[in-house]
Amino acid sequence: MLHLIDAGNRHLPRQAQLLEDSYRVRHELYVTGRGWKALDRPDKREIDQFDTPDATYLIWADGDEVVGGARFVPTHLPHLMSTIFPHIVTLGEIPRCPQVWEITRLFTARGGKSKANRRNVTGEVVCGMFELGLHNDLEGISVVCDTFFLPRFLESGIQIKPLGLPTAYDEGICVACFIPVSASQLAAAQGGKRGRVLFDVEMPAENRNDTHIPPSAHVAH
Repeated sequence: MLHLIDAGNRHLPRQAQLLEDSYRVRHELYVTGRGWKALDRPDKREIDQFDTPDATYLIWADGDEVVGGARFVPTHLPHLMSTIFPHIVTLGEIPRCPQVWEITRLFTARGGKSKANRRNVTGEVVCGMFELGLHNDLEGISVVCDTFFLPRFLESGIQIKPLGLPTAYDEGICVACFIPVSASQLAAAQGGKRGRVLFDVEMPAENRNDTHIPPSAHVAH
């Protein structure tokens, strides 16, 4: 199940525990698995300067076990692209507005007891990203990601605009991108399925460009 955690509910015991567990999964993936030693901490929690009260998280959990997730930061605030990787943006401008959020730490756990299909977990997090974007009237999602992520998006028909050329960093090759938020992008992420993961979204007819999200939209807390 996908959970939305933000400033409004992160203080609640279950949400706080899921968030803490996600930090430990991130440490296992990024520090132990990928060798991001600069992020190593004695408490085995992978957190950085962007894990603030202003961040919003999607956490996919199988019961109490965190299996996947992602972090979002509005780009009018300090974010990864503007603070750490501004030099890789060479084909456009660094997004810096409330209607563009940056996604970082998109992850799927490699271990654990859960039998959940990891590809499906990632797919639901991506669908949740677009539902979250539509619900908040976002123009787009910015991202600094490893280049091996791009085929996963493009194969689904999701449109991505590069903001620079692939650039080497200590642990790999990354690229800055802008992902427009729209009903058609959500439809591509859904892959023909119409079930929601976070919000009830009324998809527009083929000859319409608008999207309506009911006031009673349900959030999985």
